[in-house]
Amino acid sequence: MASILDAQVQPELSVASRRPNGERPKILFATVAVGGGHVATAHAISEAIERYYPGRFSMRVSDYAEELDVTSFDRRHKKFWRLALRYPFIARAGQRLIDSFPRTTVAGQRGLLGGFARAAAADLERERPLLVVSNHGLITTGLALAQERYGLTARVLTYATEPYNISAYWADPRADHVVVPSQAVRKDLVSMGVPAHKVSVSGYPVRQSFLNAPSKTAAREILGLEERFTCLISLGGEGVVGGPNRLIKAVLDSGAAPQVIVITGRNKKLRRDLEQLDTPNLRVTGFVEEMASHVAASDVVIGKAGPASVYEALAVGRPMLVTGHTGLNELGVARFVERERLGCRADSTAALSEAVLRYATEPALLGDIERRSRRLDLAGDTERLAHHVVRYALGRSTGVAPNGSSIRA
Repeated sequence: MASILDAQVQPELSVASRRPNGERPKILFATVAVGGGHVATAHAISEAIERYYPGRFSMRVSDYAEELDVTSFDRRHKKFWRLALRYPFIARAGQRLIDSFPRTTVAGQRGLLGGFARAAAADLERERPLLVVSNHGLITTGLALAQERYGLTARVLTYATEPYNISAYWADPRADHVVVPSQAVRKDLVSMGVPAHKVSVSGYPVRQSFLNAPSKTAAREILGLEERFTCLISLGGEGVVGGPNRLIKAVLDSGAAPQVIVITGRNKKLRRDLEQLDTPNLRVTGFVEEMASHVAASDVVIGKAGPASVYEALAVGRPMLVTGHTGLNELGVARFVERERLGCRADSTAALSEAVLRYATEPALLGDIERRSRRLDLAGDTERLAHHVVRYALGRSTGVAPNGSSIRA
């Protein structure tokens, strides 16, 4: 697959690489650092492009609104997301409302993003990237507005990070093109007003560190963990998932006698509070770069149904014990895990304790889920998406479906 598609774009790639100053063509990944999923998928795509087209592009992942110093819009958005993580009903009610009126939603976003659009147009006209990849709906709307109102000429490709129940804030019909993880999401966006010819499908990308994670034994040696049943509790990028003490207690009291790793993300106060518990068999850490090693060292991963976290765990072959969801998109991910028997939903502390004990005492379940995870072919999805982005950057318009068959974009 790699060699065939690479050969198809070689002539165009050679032309695109001819810059007067000798610089490589630029691809900017414009995202928003809310939670971890948007940033993770941006890095996943850029890493895959570097793997299959080594040294051909200069790539950068940017928390773009923050970089442009559009602080009012950016801070309000991030503050709202942290609030929604603490009180998920806000996210669910909000999505139901905006999904009921997608055109009004997009119009409202355009009204809020004028300052961002103006700043982005000026910045990108200076930088002249070959392509901008947006993986956040607000960034997509802002860049579409920059093209329409401020003369932005850069090509923009959107990767929508929601594999299920996508929200209307992604549904700007003026977007250049949108790549989505599934046919169901494509259907949703078209029903919300995005022209069908502007939406194509190319699976879900995962970072190379998860696709090439160390063995369980090697990962435990790297992290200095004992060779015994291990549970990883991930509290998300913001570390504000509700009831962390309840989750920890449920796991420790499960009867499995596990060693437990808790990752608190950017929440420094929570990390300090948990460290003060001084609980045996409990290791607490903050935001980590080597997340793949932590997942590889574990037997099960526990946390909410954030798409990136779930697919990263599955890429390593670990079952996901889903303890909750924030938005309706995450509800779809939780149902997927349950439907495909790649873990389970554990909506109560009792259910979580029961699930941990079951996986600890029935090791055959772990092997079964590892085999099921391999059949998802997340490495293949990631590779196909990398080729898709490069082809689009060079002016090609063919999309790739999750099963590898071509569809017209």
